Amino acid sequence: MDKRVFDDAIGEVPPSTVDVEAAIVRGRRAARLRRVANPAVAAGVAVVLLTGAVAYTMTRNDDGGPAVGTAPPPATSSTSSTAPPTSTAPPSGPDGQPVEVQPTKIDDGRAEVPPPQCEEDDLEPAADAAARLRQAATDAVLGQRPDLQLMPNVEYPKGTPRGPLEFYQIVDPGQELSICDPRGRFESTATTKAPEGDGNLLVLVSPDFFPDEQMSCERNRFPGTTFCAAEAGPDGEEIVEQTVGFEGGTVMHRVEVVREDGTSLLVQAENVGTSSKYGGPATATAPPLTLDQLVTIAVDPDLTIFK
Repeated sequence: MDKRVFDDAIGEVPPSTVDVEAAIVRGRRAARLRRVANPAVAAGVAVVLLTGAVAYTMTRNDDGGPAVGTAPPPATSSTSSTAPPTSTAPPSGPDGQPVEVQPTKIDDGRAEVPPPQCEEDDLEPAADAAARLRQAATDAVLGQRPDLQLMPNVEYPKGTPRGPLEFYQIVDPGQELSICDPRGRFESTATTKAPEGDGNLLVLVSPDFFPDEQMSCERNRFPGTTFCAAEAGPDGEEIVEQTVGFEGGTVMHRVEVVREDGTSLLVQAENVGTSSKYGGPATATAPPLTLDQLVTIAVDPDLTIFK
């Protein structure tokens, strides 16, 4: 999984409450995920992972970080700060309506290598894959929290409303690319409504185009990370979990996973109804899903790019 792809999808985030400068230097310079051939081989360093990896490094802390199924230390975030967020609303056009901000792509000279499954002749059409992924993601999320109400919160492209957790390729309007085209990664979002308030979810799915790159908390830390752990999953997945704190009490839980079948995922939950990239205060007391719940969703066998 390519870290900058996730960073592009999330966009510019507001000021964090913790060690942002050091985190940016480490996190944005690093290369991404490497599939762990041996589940026992998962050494990591320290987390939060989405979009510190749309990307993420997947090995585990040797300093006693929690394993899958254990609760991470509580995230620390400031609920009152005199520094304003970088933005408080999506960018607007002359008509006052939100406009799309196309991410800046960075060509760092690395070659993208699709997984072997991409060489098959009967790849699933992108539209079919998007519909299948939406059902799989919805079932996985509601399997963890049946009480969540999922609401739409995005138009892509502008003027095309997307349903909650409806997957679409991040491409120019009218295009439909192969599921193995590096330009056609799948994204979905939703606003969540629950007793604790409004939150949001983001799910990104693509083939793992950088199988030989090793991810770690030390190299791929997301700016503002207050907790990070890298580990191996039950079926050899590379997993990076992160918690990130922002101004106004906003907290992000982020999980990046590279699976043995060549699927790369980012699953993210925040305690704000829109997105932390727009700034603004928290709208819920906690993100709608814990790190453990996000891991369970990300390793769900149905949430794969390859049917």
